[in-house]
Amino acid sequence: MLIVSRIVGWIHRQDEVFRVGTVAALGTLASYVTYEIVFFFNGLDPRATTSWAISFVIGVFRQHHLHRYLSFPKVVARYGVTLRREWFASSIVLIFSVALNYYLTENLSINHRIAWGACLMGTAGMEYSLLKFFVFRKRKK
Repeated sequence: MLIVSRIVGWIHRQDEVFRVGTVAALGTLASYVTYEIVFFFNGLDPRATTSWAISFVIGVFRQHHLHRYLSFPKVVARYGVTLRREWFASSIVLIFSVALNYYLTENLSINHRIAWGACLMGTAGMEYSLLKFFVFRKRKK
């Protein structure tokens, strides 16, 4: 645990862009693994889009926790408050990304893995903006 504490302490000393980028990289890897597992076991149609939605919802908890403790460690709002905000923000992103995934996989017949990456890239800016300015916004003095 001492090693983890030191790594977390080091991450906290970095600037916000680095912290968010680190969590994004870790989250992307975890999200892809989650997506592949869900896709493998998923029997629902359309398979790619429902797999995207299921893995996205699973990732909300993971990403909230990682961003709360690594990206925005100085946030003063209670955990439950930021988690509720995250659910609201993620609902907006989920609606957009499900529609995008469906369009890419069902209408354009793009491979589901390419569509996964396109959806991730297509929502990254929206997700970051909502995290920074809504979910983990700084309290006005």
